Amino acid sequence: MKSSVQLWQRLLEFPIWRLGLLLFLLAFCLRLGLLLAFHIYRDPFRGELERTALSLATTGVFGNPYKIPTGPTAHVAPGYTLILAGIFRVFGTGTAGSVVQTVVAAAVSSLLWALMPAIANRLSVEKSAGVLAGLAGALLPTRFLVETDGKWETPYTALALALIASLAVRLWKKHDLRAKQAVWQGFLWGLCLLFVPALLDIFVIFLLAGLYFCRRSGMWRYVIFAGIEVLLVAMCLAPWVIRNYYALGSPVITRTNLGLELRVSNNDEASPDQRVNAIHAVFDHFHPLFSTREALRVRRLGEVAYNRWARAQARDWIRTHPKRFVELCLGRMRCYWLYNDPTSRLKTLMLATTVLLGFLGFVLMWKRDRIVGSAIALILLLYPLPNYLIHVGLRQEYPLHWLMTLLAAVAFVYACKKMYFLMSLRKPAGQQQANW
Repeated sequence: MKSSVQLWQRLLEFPIWRLGLLLFLLAFCLRLGLLLAFHIYRDPFRGELERTALSLATTGVFGNPYKIPTGPTAHVAPGYTLILAGIFRVFGTGTAGSVVQTVVAAAVSSLLWALMPAIANRLSVEKSAGVLAGLAGALLPTRFLVETDGKWETPYTALALALIASLAVRLWKKHDLRAKQAVWQGFLWGLCLLFVPALLDIFVIFLLAGLYFCRRSGMWRYVIFAGIEVLLVAMCLAPWVIRNYYALGSPVITRTNLGLELRVSNNDEASPDQRVNAIHAVFDHFHPLFSTREALRVRRLGEVAYNRWARAQARDWIRTHPKRFVELCLGRMRCYWLYNDPTSRLKTLMLATTVLLGFLGFVLMWKRDRIVGSAIALILLLYPLPNYLIHVGLRQEYPLHWLMTLLAAVAFVYACKKMYFLMSLRKPAGQQQANW
């Protein structure tokens, strides 16, 4: 026990960059070993993002995400799709390309856990909690497939959330309203939105929250700062919007798939759980990735018009089935926060424990630092909202997994401090207490 405590104390003495490097190597080597052991890169299934990347790499068309060719698309965001298309272009669309795809995904996921000590520092969390969260995420890959299959932008979404949380806390605390900072922050927000358009509502709310937290530095100074930031975001999104106007006939700012997902998730056959929907062939009936009939409808109507039609269909069903809709929404909330993984009871228990400890950690953070607590609260409140309307799986919750793990570490470290304090009252005078 004593040697373990000494090892932990020595680990905490490492500079943050060295801790990050150690965590990255641990996380990446473990995930790389699991990739080689389970051959995830051999999975033949291609989702909408992969199909779009394949189309872009082989034909030059950012499109064709469904079962049959349907033309240009904005079903998926451009950020990760362009990266994956580049991988397919360079390494091919066969095994070599798939291997690189999974290795890159594993590297990005490992980078997230490597950044935990630095993120903890930005969020005014004790170093021990940041290191503990990084070790837990690196060595316990409870969402291994999500982190390594490379089929979606999910690891990039998690990184984006960590980045914007750090940016918001820094701005709200230091009130750095220089034009240079506005340009830099606006560019980063724009880049994040190209990968994760769902962050647009968080961007708007964070802008408004900044008006409150930076009010002592002058309202007009902040308005100018926010204006520059919005301008940079608009410049980053402009090529995507212009492309959508000419390719789809509509200036789509984010993505086009909301109507489609609402219809798939809200019907007589739907379940809150994405996995159950797949087993019960809900996708085969309603989703153009699996249904030739629906894909033909997309091709005939056009993607934008199809999603308007699907949204109207979903709205009509919700209006005529309000009780069932509420049941589905409540079920999706439960699935999002306390997902029951049928493949492993141990994994389900670990995920549930992380979430419950995470909320305890959030309460502690709220009491310690209202600015950090506010940033975390807005993310926890806003990011999951669309998922309460659309079926949920492990992939949908993963972008908040780093945050819940960090908050769980905060709660764990707090409990350890309390325990050692109580134990120290019983120890002889002069005996040292563990450095947590």
